[in-house]
Amino acid sequence: MSRSDRRRILAVGVVLAAIFALLIMAVVLRIRSAPEVARLLPQCEGIFYTNLKPIRAFTSFGSKPANWSPEYRTFVDQTGFQFERDLDEVAFAMHAPPDAEHETRYSEVMVGRFDSQKVSDFLTRNARSRESYRGQEIFLIPYEDRIIRVAMLSLDMIAVSNTGDAAQIDQIIDQFRHSAFAATGPQLLRVRYHNVPFGSVAWLITEVASAHGISLSDNISPLPFVRQLFGGGVVVGSARYNGNILLRADDYLKDASTAKDRADQLQNLLALYKTTSEQTRPEHPDPDLDAALNSLKVEQKDDRVEVSASIPSKLVEKVFESPLESEPATIAPAAPAEKARSKRHRKR
Repeated sequence: MSRSDRRRILAVGVVLAAIFALLIMAVVLRIRSAPEVARLLPQCEGIFYTNLKPIRAFTSFGSKPANWSPEYRTFVDQTGFQFERDLDEVAFAMHAPPDAEHETRYSEVMVGRFDSQKVSDFLTRNARSRESYRGQEIFLIPYEDRIIRVAMLSLDMIAVSNTGDAAQIDQIIDQFRHSAFAATGPQLLRVRYHNVPFGSVAWLITEVASAHGISLSDNISPLPFVRQLFGGGVVVGSARYNGNILLRADDYLKDASTAKDRADQLQNLLALYKTTSEQTRPEHPDPDLDAALNSLKVEQKDDRVEVSASIPSKLVEKVFESPLESEPATIAPAAPAEKARSKRHRKR
């Protein structure tokens, strides 16, 4: 073999090795990147994501009939869509209210099996009006005291926002128009997604305000308790499956000293809870529930506090086997306030 042939073979080998390395890198980055539905979300103060496909595979979720509310039954009849059966992935963006007098609002992106014609007909019937942004039709649905914006991004993807402002759903549309790799999502996702444990079927990333300055109106909700436990940090919660459901919440704080104080506080609360539960132990306790409660652990790791628990799969199955009294209504059918459809065109 001549020297030129050897050089040619070497050059081809180098090129093939480089291509192979790039492909491996792309696959690894794709695996470790956040799900697309989460990367489409607008800027927010909290993100929740779940993948229902493995949950359906390992539990009875969505396989057994439930007692639906009349509003939800009407929704299913008109759209052909059952959330517990047809929804595959969903990501929520949580938008903090400007003050204590207002409630948290949400934007979400859903992936599932939709009958696009039925869904489109449903939205058309119930929309008070329609908007158009970058060629994307947006339906404005009146619901209770707010307007819900809905956009059918593709045959299997729908975006929804109840913030009252078009900016959030516009951001989702902008992200959707990027390529799958170009959409980066909100800053909270970019900064903290790498802290989500690999293989999580559900996860939460949220900023938790400190416990200072809580208004009296918060006392009717668990918010003060959550702030007392995790306030002043960023919480990354996750759920994984390994035969049991592994729950974990990591509270990222400003330094190790703060984390130690937080861990001590949580350890004391856990010890108090275990003492109280022993004193009020029922005559015939549920062994699966006992196993879950006994698995609770609190650990400090540098500037974060990790709270974890292992939930037996049998306990999860018991939860889903329990009959539901009602299903939450989504977009309840409402008579359109006006028959005429008005379109608003906004340009960048």
